[in-house]
Amino acid sequence: MPLVKVIRHGQITLPKEVRVALGIEEGDLLEVKLAKDGMTIKPKVAVDKELAQAKLLRTIKKLLSKTKKVDQDELDAALQEATMAAGKKELTKTKASARRS
Repeated sequence: MPLVKVIRHGQITLPKEVRVALGIEEGDLLEVKLAKDGMTIKPKVAVDKELAQAKLLRTIKKLLSKTKKVDQDELDAALQEATMAAGKKELTKTKASARRS
């Protein structure tokens, strides 16, 4: 790994192979964290909170518009039927285990 020199104001120049490998370009933001044996530097992206929220809401609305509308009574009946079917299977398992004993 190449050495870099700290110049005035604590600046360093990242070697070209490191910048290329990490996709770092002029003007990019980097996060610097202290570690036990030195430091880590990671590329970061600044996100505009309002734009991110607007995009999230658009995505949610799009997903909801594609979702099939379900009648609550139909949903309750399906859940009850599934619960009863699961209970019958469990009861059958229990009876079979009792016969083997």
